[in-house]
Amino acid sequence: MSRLMALAVVVLAPLPLGSTGQIWICIWCALMAASLVTANLDGVGREDVRLLMPLLATLAIVAAVTVVQEWRDPPFALGNPVWQTPSKWLELQVPGRVSTTVSGPWLAIGYPLLLAMVFIRAFAFSTDASSARRLLLILAWAGCAYAIYGILAEISDPNGLLSRRKEAYLGYATGTFVNRNTAAIFWGSSAVLFLVPLLRFAHRRDRPDAPASPRLSDRITFYSSAPAALGIGFAICLIATAMTGSRAGLLLSICAFLLACALYVAPLPLGKLRRWGLAAGTAAVALLILQLVGGAVAGRIGTYGLIDEQRFNAYERSIAIIRGYPLLGIGWGNFEATFPAYRTAELGSLGIWDRAHSTPLELAAELGLPAAGLIVACSLWYIYLLLRSSLRRKRDRYIPIIGISVAVLGLVHSCIDFSLQIPGFGIFFAAIVGCGLAQAIPSELRKERGKFE
Repeated sequence: MSRLMALAVVVLAPLPLGSTGQIWICIWCALMAASLVTANLDGVGREDVRLLMPLLATLAIVAAVTVVQEWRDPPFALGNPVWQTPSKWLELQVPGRVSTTVSGPWLAIGYPLLLAMVFIRAFAFSTDASSARRLLLILAWAGCAYAIYGILAEISDPNGLLSRRKEAYLGYATGTFVNRNTAAIFWGSSAVLFLVPLLRFAHRRDRPDAPASPRLSDRITFYSSAPAALGIGFAICLIATAMTGSRAGLLLSICAFLLACALYVAPLPLGKLRRWGLAAGTAAVALLILQLVGGAVAGRIGTYGLIDEQRFNAYERSIAIIRGYPLLGIGWGNFEATFPAYRTAELGSLGIWDRAHSTPLELAAELGLPAAGLIVACSLWYIYLLLRSSLRRKRDRYIPIIGISVAVLGLVHSCIDFSLQIPGFGIFFAAIVGCGLAQAIPSELRKERGKFE
């Protein structure tokens, strides 16, 4: 039951329009907390706990920053000037705070807590290699199911979005997401889940073992992990990614494919000529994919180019906010409330900038540079561990390769957009990366060090 609750959260999170509503974050938090409390931790060893310590320490420090942001009349820092307005114009005595709003930080902290719980639960689930393989297979086909829906929905009702009408991105596939860029990264990550096992099959030529028992679940696992099924799943997710028309989404997904191929081939004992031949062939295939399925994306690149001037203006305004509040920020979740005061004429009057379209910049603006830097450092540390395991691990090396490929795809895209801030993708992302990180520890080391008591 504990595993079913966790899987339900990860698989169903993209369904209700990406779970952007606060009510869905509360529901997923409750289910994931129940799953963690009832989880079987027999497979978690001391090395696993040490591996999770940077995440837990980062969460504790960020929680402390959030408390300070909500502190009334902080004695050690100047409050936000916005709290002086009532006393100046209305002659009302209002306690000052670092945060621009009273409720912003408390409402914003729920989603990062949910991501951390998903990450830890997927990590605990995946300390066993067979469980990690099953989890990645389930996530792959869940992503494929959403891709099939997105393709069919775009063909049958291009102006519909589940039970309502589309307000934006007409003519492009978004699936159950409102934003096409998030949908593109979601399906690109799903394609990686199919591609890397395909590489493993092409190299080792090992087909999945036939089910030893007549159970339906074993037969489903056998057929869904067959090379033909993996190839079909990859093609479906790739087509759905291209149908979003997202420039960064498709290009970064192809880069993630190339990264996965490079990491898989790098440790193999190949000759120099064969290695260069594989590199050239992979690059040619990537260009062919872009030409065959990226027509809409290529058209948008030809029309609008690769650079969005409005986003660069928004980045400049976000940097201005950071310069004004470098240590403790404006309060978590307060970007939308603060940005209008910094908005310039270059951004025009159309649209509401409720996000910075760059997660690192938004974190620095809301939490301050020290806390944002700590989050970035923790992420880079885990990226390093995944990279090292992708090159050194002997068995099931494809699992950390999937982890780092999806991690790089999501993190790089979040630097120019807000895909990780959408729970429907963020939960999916955290589960994949947590699974890959759990297999960054060699099985021999986990057995030698013993269980956690």
